[in-house]
Amino acid sequence: MAISTKERKALFRFGLLFPLLGPDLEKAERSRLAEDICSKEYDIPGSSKRTITKATLYSWLKRYQDSPNIDSLMPAGRSDRGNRRKLSPETELALITLWEKNPGKPITAIVKIAEKQHIFGPGDTIQMASIYRMFQHRAKIIEPDKAKDLRRFEVKFCNDAWQSDCLHGPKVRLPDGRVVTAKLFALEDDRSRFITYGRFYEAETANCFLDCLMEAFRRRGLPHTVFVDNGSSFRDERVVLGCANLEVRLIFATVRKPTSKGKIERFFRTVRMQFFSLLPIDMLTLNELNDRWFQYMEEYNRRTHSSLEREGRPCSPLECYLSDIKAVRTPPDHLAEYFRYRDTRLVSQARTISLEKHLFQIPLGYAGKKIEVRFFTMDRVEAFYEGVSLGFIEEVDLHANANYHRRKEARP
Repeated sequence: MAISTKERKALFRFGLLFPLLGPDLEKAERSRLAEDICSKEYDIPGSSKRTITKATLYSWLKRYQDSPNIDSLMPAGRSDRGNRRKLSPETELALITLWEKNPGKPITAIVKIAEKQHIFGPGDTIQMASIYRMFQHRAKIIEPDKAKDLRRFEVKFCNDAWQSDCLHGPKVRLPDGRVVTAKLFALEDDRSRFITYGRFYEAETANCFLDCLMEAFRRRGLPHTVFVDNGSSFRDERVVLGCANLEVRLIFATVRKPTSKGKIERFFRTVRMQFFSLLPIDMLTLNELNDRWFQYMEEYNRRTHSSLEREGRPCSPLECYLSDIKAVRTPPDHLAEYFRYRDTRLVSQARTISLEKHLFQIPLGYAGKKIEVRFFTMDRVEAFYEGVSLGFIEEVDLHANANYHRRKEARP
């Protein structure tokens, strides 16, 4: 389930607004930050524009302050809907993505590939002159790589920023007898080197990372920023949208240049040298490996760290974390609902929808209409129509429905 263009736009807007959301930010400082934001050029999703005006930025800020969730930043529907346009923004974005994946191919070949993949929609008019102009504009705004000014950094307070990554561990045996390579997801506080949570999983998937991330949030509160790797498990739409709704800024490391999360890389090197080297030769189960890991993580957090000091003496990550943390943002109840799948379904005439091989009943009045469903697990599925919640829906009880019709037919 890919992130829609509306969601990409909302996430882009949230990224620009993030520095302006501090509750203690003075008006003059907010104005200065806004001017700095508007002075730069951006690759704006679904738009050929490169800059943002201050009025537009403040209008987004007001919308978000009135309703602090990512949905409030999604663009409204077009006022010219139904009128024919040459290429929709979605088609342009898809063509650019295809062009970037096929470097060196001529534009005509890109268009032929797009036609085979049915990228062009029914409302698109394919005019090569327009397509050439679009790619020429794109080529002008791409700047050559510049030498990066790589400097060590450290945030001011604990819970300001965390770093996360995945480490491939030893082979383990699962309860069903399968043998897999265990994957360690871990989150480290940037200021204190404190491991907020970590666990070995049987796979490197978004579900596994979400389990680790939510457990860290429950135990340690919400950080302001999380630096993550560029892998698919971190870029999953549930991770991106969920963090945005929780006002946690998600920053991805540059591909093959993970300098922004160097501390978690350094911690994983310590794990290889210390934890892996002490594991027994005989294969462990996943639970046995995690039992040993939790003990090691506890010892690591309480062990004196050479780069940390408190009151002029070396201290442990735990000491540093507890002493330097200024405020803890408590995670909301039902945390999983912030990381739900989102999908659209057409309601049948029997007022049902099919979802992951499950059949759900929809309230009266929505037969033949498209609704949005949001869910983390099948036991808690919420339906929405035009952004308004219809409540949590339940699986169809075929026996109850059959009895209902029998009772209705038996009436005199």
